[in-house]
Amino acid sequence: MRLRRAAFVFLVLILSLSVGVYATVNQLPVSAQDSAAITAYKVSGGANLSAPGSEAFWQSIPWATIPLSANVPNGGHTPAIDVKAAWNGSDVFVLLSWNATKPSNRMSSVFSLGGGPFGFPPIWPNTSSGTFVVAPPRSVEENVVKQYYVNSTYYSQDRVAMMWYLGGQTGTPDDCMVVGQSNGGALQYGGAANIWDFMTGATWNTTTSFLPQIGAQQVPLDKFYSWWNRNVTFTGVDYPAPPHGFALNLYTNATDLYEVGLGTGLFYNDVGTNVTNPYVVQAGAQMGTGSWTVEMVRQVGEPQGGAPYLVNVTPGNTYDVAFAAWQGYLGENAFIKSISTFQTLYISDVAPPSVVQPGQGLVGPLTPAEFVAILGFIVSVVALVAIGALTRKR
Repeated sequence: MRLRRAAFVFLVLILSLSVGVYATVNQLPVSAQDSAAITAYKVSGGANLSAPGSEAFWQSIPWATIPLSANVPNGGHTPAIDVKAAWNGSDVFVLLSWNATKPSNRMSSVFSLGGGPFGFPPIWPNTSSGTFVVAPPRSVEENVVKQYYVNSTYYSQDRVAMMWYLGGQTGTPDDCMVVGQSNGGALQYGGAANIWDFMTGATWNTTTSFLPQIGAQQVPLDKFYSWWNRNVTFTGVDYPAPPHGFALNLYTNATDLYEVGLGTGLFYNDVGTNVTNPYVVQAGAQMGTGSWTVEMVRQVGEPQGGAPYLVNVTPGNTYDVAFAAWQGYLGENAFIKSISTFQTLYISDVAPPSVVQPGQGLVGPLTPAEFVAILGFIVSVVALVAIGALTRKR
């Protein structure tokens, strides 16, 4: 009888170990695409844009490090950007982190149009005429400007952007991206994309102090942020700006760059004015001594009136996305920046993998494979104890 029991327990042990090992190695029912560079996991909870990256669900989502390089001469000062993504059933979240030599949220010149300070517009040293040109026209920037003037006291804001490819290409998305050519933000071969462009000295509502212009005292940026909130009389746009900040919604194709819904024409020609909310991509930021953390949030699906300019974020789909970062202190502005190639982002319907955090133990919900593996381990331990007890009785 004892031998029969021992044999039964031994079989249970072997079966449990086999199931656990199989689940661990093969990751049984997990539906995240292993081939995707970035996976947006399904999470619970919402964004905390006052403290980007502090949400509990981010702790169990791994970073994806995306290499960046120069798109034109004098760019490429940011070698890589770290990315995480998630969604909660109604909103998609993108968390970005990168190093900056001297983080800058110096004021954009955009507020000067509402009677605000001059800011720090890009200055182009025209060697042909021996003059400095403030905020050179787009046609000059695209075709002539190769560098901007900066020194220890005059430099522009930092920026970060995420591009969602909308299709229409001949060839691959990377064939469409213009890198090292004059129209650095546009695509070619019929491609189009939606860009989320966060500007630290213009679209961030923060109490962090910043310098509004040369010779001025530092003040909180939120003193001027209300400029976006129905205070620009010439736009006709009647949407409230988000409380923490936003990313400009841009559309690019083989012809040009466009701002979507904003109605100002300040940055680029406008499309979709008063048809779609220009502030649909909300954002928040944290400026460190040598780094930035930015979180961007937008509803899943397609924003009302957003077609064909805005990406339709749908669970279960894979998207081609690209990233760019600007370091104003090092002379990056407009088309001079650090940029990635296109990467795949998969909107997954599973929870993020659980991980062990020092001092916190297991963080994140268990995936089905992890649950089976742990259950198999527990049953194996019980079986070992039972065998030991039977052996001692004999």
